[in-house]
Amino acid sequence: MAEPLSAELQAVVEIAKEAGAGLLASFGRFGRVDHKGAVELVTDADRRSEEYLVRELSRLFPADSIRAEEGGGWEGSSGRTWYIDPLDGTTNYVHGYSHFAVSLACCDRRGPLLAAVYAPYLDELYQAARGLGASVRRLRAGEERRLPRRLPVEFGDALLATGFSYTRDERIDRICELVRRCLRRGCHGIRRAGSAALDLAHVGAGKLDGYFELSLQPWDVAGGTLICRETGCRVSDWQGSEEPLCWQSVAAAAPGLDRLLLQLLKE
Repeated sequence: MAEPLSAELQAVVEIAKEAGAGLLASFGRFGRVDHKGAVELVTDADRRSEEYLVRELSRLFPADSIRAEEGGGWEGSSGRTWYIDPLDGTTNYVHGYSHFAVSLACCDRRGPLLAAVYAPYLDELYQAARGLGASVRRLRAGEERRLPRRLPVEFGDALLATGFSYTRDERIDRICELVRRCLRRGCHGIRRAGSAALDLAHVGAGKLDGYFELSLQPWDVAGGTLICRETGCRVSDWQGSEEPLCWQSVAAAAPGLDRLLLQLLKE
């Protein structure tokens, strides 16, 4: 099983690299910006990236289903589904802020199986296969590093991250209250960078120690979830249920941190 998975992962990584290169080339000159909602944006760069990713994945894995953020994809027969976020962090991208990524993940009934999360401006390409671990590549630097298993982290030593829903209702109040609780409890700090896929990858990589957010979509979290789990981090919903894929509420944490973070979320 390991050898076929590794071969599939390398093919997916090459697709993610090409899509990320396209986003980077268009950064700052991305064309038309449309609104999907009051504050949610979509650009020509999103659409071009998605068209490329759907086309290449359907060529490589014709029996798999595809679900993409901007509506691309179809039903396959294999029982596997690819979740595509062609540009996670579109608002950042529009504003010229460098925290954005391409996220690809293949899921089966057990959850994420293969993942690639590529932040081209940051030169960070995270990849993982279930049971085979995770790694990060810096393409321009020509470096690759296997991500070690995360060691336990105390809450007082933790750097956390969160995000805000595009729907500006009581969910914003809930998140703000949780930020207050975590800060009062004494964590090192809380960041809000605007890309769920990259925040989760950074928990797996040890740049962050925990992450929580509400009202996401499968393509936002599938890739980062696998990277977290392959480094020993727990990913669950806010009630602590470790579903194959959680997105309506998501909590990710390094060992030793998960219980207290979930306690704060449940309260």
